[in-house]
Amino acid sequence: MRISRVFVVLALIPAFARAAAPVDPSTALPAERAAILRELSDWTPAGFNRRLGPDYAHYHSGQPAERFPEVWMAQSKKEEIKGARRYQVVGPWSKKSGDFSSTQGQILYVPAEAGMVGVDRVTILEWSNNCFSERPEIPWWGGFRPEPASKKWLAANASPGVPVAMARGMASWANCGVVVFSSGLVGSAGTCTGRGLEPTLQLPPTKLPTAISVTNKSEFALITVIDTESHKGQVAVIAIESNGKKVKFVHEWQDAYPGLCNVAVITGFKLLGYIDLPEIEFPTSICGVGNAMGGRMNGRDGNAGLLREYDLAKQADRDVFLKGSNKGYSCSAGFAVVASKYQNKAAFIDLQPLFGRVREMYFTTEENYAKTRDQGAEPGKWPYTFEHDPSWKPAVVKTIDVPQPTAVLASMSGGAKNARAFIASMDGTLTLYSVGGLADDTAANPADIVKSGEVNVGRNPTCLAYQKHSNSTITAVSRGDRQIAWVSHADKKGQIAPVVTRTLRDARLIDPVAVEMADTHGVETNLITVCDFAGKQVLNYRTSQLVWATQGGQKFGMGAEGKDDFECGGLMEFPGNPFCVSASNVN
Repeated sequence: MRISRVFVVLALIPAFARAAAPVDPSTALPAERAAILRELSDWTPAGFNRRLGPDYAHYHSGQPAERFPEVWMAQSKKEEIKGARRYQVVGPWSKKSGDFSSTQGQILYVPAEAGMVGVDRVTILEWSNNCFSERPEIPWWGGFRPEPASKKWLAANASPGVPVAMARGMASWANCGVVVFSSGLVGSAGTCTGRGLEPTLQLPPTKLPTAISVTNKSEFALITVIDTESHKGQVAVIAIESNGKKVKFVHEWQDAYPGLCNVAVITGFKLLGYIDLPEIEFPTSICGVGNAMGGRMNGRDGNAGLLREYDLAKQADRDVFLKGSNKGYSCSAGFAVVASKYQNKAAFIDLQPLFGRVREMYFTTEENYAKTRDQGAEPGKWPYTFEHDPSWKPAVVKTIDVPQPTAVLASMSGGAKNARAFIASMDGTLTLYSVGGLADDTAANPADIVKSGEVNVGRNPTCLAYQKHSNSTITAVSRGDRQIAWVSHADKKGQIAPVVTRTLRDARLIDPVAVEMADTHGVETNLITVCDFAGKQVLNYRTSQLVWATQGGQKFGMGAEGKDDFECGGLMEFPGNPFCVSASNVN
C-alpha cells in the first residue's frame, strides 16, 4: 500500500485505496511524512490491519459469495490415563514415551486488551508416547501466556509496547528467536529447554522499528527502522552471542563468540550500528541471509559432532573451520533485501564484510583471535561498532523500482548462479532476481542484480516463507485471495522458471497473513502453521505423508481415507489478531 501525496484528502480515502504516486523522500512534504509515520506508529488492530493491506473482502466486494473447500480436520483423542495428552494421529497413548520430539515457538498477535504482551509460547507439534499431535497446543510445561521471557522484557522496559516482528535463523537449529517491540525493545525467546539468558537491547527512541530478519545461523539480527529525526530508512545490525557454557547447553560453543554461527541459546546482544538505505525512508520488509545452510557439523572423530567439541583458542581447532572438515559450516558471504511498499523500492545489501570479518577474526591467526577475547559494550571492544571500525559495515549495492512490494525472501544457498531474491507485489506478482556475487565470495556487481522470472501467487501476498527440506520451493500467503501457494523455482535445463505447484484454501481459514513450516525431528512430514489475523486463530495443516523414522517406520496419509492433499491438524484461538509465527525443534 502506498500513501497518497495529497495529504488533505487522506481521511476521505478508504485505507486500502491509498495507492497513488509513491513518496520520494527528497521532495516529500512534512505532512506526507507525518501521515506515513502515523500509519506505521499505529499499533492498534486497525493500524496493523491497514499495514497488512487489502484483505479478501476488499478484492471480492460485490461479487457472489465464493464457496471454499473444507479441508478435513483430524479428530482429537485423549485416553483417560494420568499424564495422557491430546493427539490426532496413531495412538493409543502409552506410558512409555519411546522416541519423542516436539516443536515450540512464539505466536505474535495484536492484543485485544491494553496491557497484554502479545507474545505466547505454543507447542506446534509433538511426537511421543505412541502419539502424534499436529494441533497447536498449550505447552504442558514451561509456560504459555504470556511468553515466559516476557518477565525479562518487562524488567528492561515496563512499557515495551506491541510486538512488531520476530525471526529465527532458518538454515539450522535456532532454539531462540529475536523479537522487536514498538518501543524499540529487542528481546529473545526460546523453548521450554532452550531459553538462553533472554537478553534485551533498547533501540534509541528516534528509531521506529518496522521489520526483522535473523541470518542463517543466528549470527546477526537485522532490524529495519525509520530514523524519525534524520528522516532516513536504516537497518540496525545486532551481533548475537550464544554461549553454551553460560547456560549449560551441551550442543553449543562453550565460550562467547558473538557474530559466529550458533544454535541460538541467546546469551547476549550488541548493536553494531546502522546501514543507511538510499532512496528509502520507510522500509517495511527485510530478509538477510548467509551462504551456509545447516549441513553437518563434523566432530573430531569424523562422525557428526557438536560445536562444544571445539575450542577456538587452539589453532588446530580454528583450522578445522577455516580450511578443514568444517570449512563450509560458517557463512563467508551473504546479502539482504529490503523493500518499501510506500515508495515502490527495494534495496540489496552486501553482507560479505560482516561474515568475512567474523571468519577472519575467529578462524585465522592467534593475534586475530586474541582480539575477540577483549569483549564489551564499548565501541572498541569486540565485536566492534561500525563507528569504531567502518571496514566491516555492509553497504547497499543497488536500489531498484518495484511496484508496491509487500514481502521479501532470499535464498540461503545456490551461489552466484542459482541464488535468488524474491519480492512479492500487491497485485500478486512474485518476482525473482538473480543476485550474482552477493551470494558467494566473489565481488558484488550491481549489473548482476536482474529480474530472472515471475509468477502470480494471489493478491496482496503478505508473507513469503521457506519450504524446509527443499532449496527450490517457497510458500506465499495471499491475504487478498485467502490462500497459501507453493512456488517451485528449480533449475530446469539451466533456467530457473518459477511455477505454482499447489495451493491451499480452506473455509475455516478466514484471513491468512503469515505462515511457517515446522521443524521436525524423528518424523518426516511437512506441517505448516498459518496466522489468521481477522479469524483470531492459528491453524496447523499437514501437507505431506507422516513417516515415523523409527518405531517401525509407520506411514500415515492425510484426510479421512489417508488420500487427501492436505489435512487440518487443528486450531488455537487467541485474544487478539495473530500475525507472526516463529518456532524451533525442542532439544
